[in-house]
Amino acid sequence: MILIPTEEWCWTFEQSSSTLLLNLHNQMQFQVGIPSKQLNKSLCFDQPFSLDDVSHYYHFLECLGEFPFSDPERVQIVLNAIAAINFTKPSVPNGRCYRDVGEIDFAPNKGQVFSVVTHYGYGDVMTLTSNENASFCILISPSLQTQADEVLQQSAVFKVMNSKLLSYHSACSYLSKLA
Repeated sequence: MILIPTEEWCWTFEQSSSTLLLNLHNQMQFQVGIPSKQLNKSLCFDQPFSLDDVSHYYHFLECLGEFPFSDPERVQIVLNAIAAINFTKPSVPNGRCYRDVGEIDFAPNKGQVFSVVTHYGYGDVMTLTSNENASFCILISPSLQTQADEVLQQSAVFKVMNSKLLSYHSACSYLSKLA
């Protein structure tokens, strides 16, 4: 079941656990999956789920439409994406673990899906914000191993150079060449 945003929805920050929450209706809460160290805590005060948030919500749901996620997974990814846009600290692109595929030389659209390739595999990401050099992304694959001792889980957010992004539809042919 896809949740429908209401005027009751409100972002809050739980100081004791350093957790960002989205208070929904009927005493329900969504716990954001972004680690505390990535949050800009000065922005994490009680604030309503804005009209921009609602717009992002439906846009990102639409962007994930062709992917085989359950409704709860889809909502979880989307709410984490909105929280990332609103509450994360600025970051620098992380390029050391992603292969340069040199396919993208433009600023991707918000919500566009790409693949990223590491020495350990690949994963799919959705862009949250972009410029001509780099994109802030959320991992939509279940997980992605980036280094021997590091595995990102679904809804992890990170910035990556656009040259590391592989269009989703080109990924199959690119990855078959690596096999």
